[in-house]
Amino acid sequence: MPTRAMRTGSLVSMTICTGMILAALVGCAPESKPSPTPTPAFASEAEAFAAAEEVYRAYNDALNAKRGGDAKADPTALLTGQILDEEITAAQQLESAEIKLEGRAELLSFVGVRADLSGSVLEVVARACLDISGVRAIDSSGVDVTAAGRSDVYAVAVHFTGDRDALLISEYNVLAEFPC
Repeated sequence: MPTRAMRTGSLVSMTICTGMILAALVGCAPESKPSPTPTPAFASEAEAFAAAEEVYRAYNDALNAKRGGDAKADPTALLTGQILDEEITAAQQLESAEIKLEGRAELLSFVGVRADLSGSVLEVVARACLDISGVRAIDSSGVDVTAAGRSDVYAVAVHFTGDRDALLISEYNVLAEFPC
């Protein structure tokens, strides 16, 4: 009958043999392929500007849909960072003041200004002209409370940030000095 020392020795030998077999198998495994080097999301500034315009048009369409009563429309899904926070705050202020925006804004033009595609975070800046003459602020009694004398057409600088998968609007500033 084997002694306890013999059983322990056999167990150690088996463990060593198993380790050696695993080491041999691992040593014979094919080399792993190198990870692909990430390529820029856009091959050119023109592609980045086209993608940014697509995002901005989708944002404007979502705003128009929301003002038109589409409860599923979510323009905030295309925003990130500070502009997202500002839009949520503005919507809350309108709601607490019982003011509803109605009507459609039209994108008149969209021009790419610059694109930085070299970093891990892509940045695109564009200038857009909007016609908001069809948008009105309506109070809870149905009275139009749209600001008198507001400009119906205005320019905005729109900043986009993103990665290889998507651009989002990260900043939005009215450009009083830029005519549309």
